[in-house]
Amino acid sequence: MIIDITEKPTSHCWVVRMDALEVNFNNLSEAQAFVGQLKARIEAPHAWPIPLGSAAFTRLMPDHRTAYPNAEQARADLLE
Repeated sequence: MIIDITEKPTSHCWVVRMDALEVNFNNLSEAQAFVGQLKARIEAPHAWPIPLGSAAFTRLMPDHRTAYPNAEQARADLLE
């Protein structure tokens, strides 16, 4: 995503462009604060969605063994 801050000379406001989306701000400091928060959220760690059902946790090896030793099952808690 391309994020850019420019000034609109005709209306004396600042525009933050995020690809094709534009957001107007009254001053440069508000625009910079918005961009800082946006970048922090983009760079923050995100949890991967986990498909429901036990088949999502076990994959068969080519000779039909599970990927876990001693037929153990992997478990994960869903994040909300």
